[in-house]
Amino acid sequence: MEAQKFVSRGVFGTAPRGLCALFPSPQNGVNAEPSTTPLISRIAGNAFNTDIKNTANTHIVSFAGKLLALFEAGRPFSLDPETLDTIGEDSMGGILGKEDSMAVKMSPDSNVPAEFIPDAFGGSYHTAHPKMCPRTRNLVGWHYSLLFPSSDSLELTFTEWSPKDFSPVATTSFEMPDCTVAPHDMALTENCIVMLTNAVAMNQAPFLLGVQGPAASMKMDGRANVRAHIYPRPTGSKQFEPFIVEVPPCFSIHFSHAYEDEQTGNIVTYFSGWPPSDSKDFLGAWGGFCPNFAVIPPTCIWRLEIDPATKMCVDLNIAPGCSNSCSEHIVVHPNFTTKPAKYVYAITSNIVGDSSAPVGYARHCVVDGSTRPLVVGEYNNEIDVYWFGSRCFTDEPLVVPKHGGIQEDERDSYLLGMVFDAVEQRSFLAVFDLQNDLRHGPICKLWLKSQIPHGLHGCFAADGPGTSSIFC
Repeated sequence: MEAQKFVSRGVFGTAPRGLCALFPSPQNGVNAEPSTTPLISRIAGNAFNTDIKNTANTHIVSFAGKLLALFEAGRPFSLDPETLDTIGEDSMGGILGKEDSMAVKMSPDSNVPAEFIPDAFGGSYHTAHPKMCPRTRNLVGWHYSLLFPSSDSLELTFTEWSPKDFSPVATTSFEMPDCTVAPHDMALTENCIVMLTNAVAMNQAPFLLGVQGPAASMKMDGRANVRAHIYPRPTGSKQFEPFIVEVPPCFSIHFSHAYEDEQTGNIVTYFSGWPPSDSKDFLGAWGGFCPNFAVIPPTCIWRLEIDPATKMCVDLNIAPGCSNSCSEHIVVHPNFTTKPAKYVYAITSNIVGDSSAPVGYARHCVVDGSTRPLVVGEYNNEIDVYWFGSRCFTDEPLVVPKHGGIQEDERDSYLLGMVFDAVEQRSFLAVFDLQNDLRHGPICKLWLKSQIPHGLHGCFAADGPGTSSIFC
């Protein structure tokens, strides 16, 4: 703020500008958006600068006495749970490798003597999407490093942390082959970790030259198959060799839950994502003044089933009860993260199959909901949904069990969600009693004095410094 200009490169295009005095932007001046900043200014200010600022702005987790702000392309930042003062980067119990080092490691088969490994190697980045196991209460996450000199594989290290003192309970490492872009999210079962890797790759040239930020340099193939990577949990009772399953074309974003089917032994998981499309630019339509929904695919809720015996995809389809639901940030009751949940909740744009801004919350019955596909434009009357009205926009919901409630009853809980009212220029927290239908509306609105910027993920924690939180 003191500099009144960008001093570091960011993920979504923000970056220093060079030679701006000689080549000012005709529209926005020194800190113009990359699309309006002269090419020579972008190159002069950013060429070969690969240091991306750790904004620690993707997720927030309160666990075992710590409050962590997470950013998937860097280390978590630790905050004081009571004052919210920044403490600094956190090593997650000492497992994240060398501080101030690149997330690059030598491949195990490189046979390079330790004394010849560059000092800049040896770091790792931690995911912004750890999960909490409802049975053990362990926090389960992963960190990753690019393997060198192969440059097309990652080393993933999965760790489970104790809810008592944040100490590592168990850790395992594996190689993720043919992957240079780390997965965004994961699903957790009693014995497995499920990850989906999309057909996305980094276009190195514009990124290295400073022409584009990392997100804009991602190129995707919306018609290519997706890969499901299945790993054993560090504390799972069933240990096995990791395996990869080819999944039909789609684009995965976030998981709600997963489980191992007791009757078939198959792995079943639910995720939000785009249907097959001809889109090539990853998040290319999300820049500027507002997203261009005319070219953004609708986000759907999918059900994926995998047979671990044959290592084959058994089924990939729109989840039951979810046809024509354009929904994201899907969550379940936290006690059902690794179980067959009946209900999946989400921010919802519409239930006619269109792509638009999120303006409501929806409850989807994914166990016995209809599997009949609807044509685009047909209203899905099966979905329990609440709309906030014109110019009110919803953020990710959280499902919070009632104090002293029945843990096995998914509806004995509340749904909490931040909503921005663009007319009032203020935000409020909407609280729904899930023993009622959502369509009846929130039981209260807790208004804030100002606007909360549109966010991604959050958590709910009971009173007390660093108490374990509820999050997706």
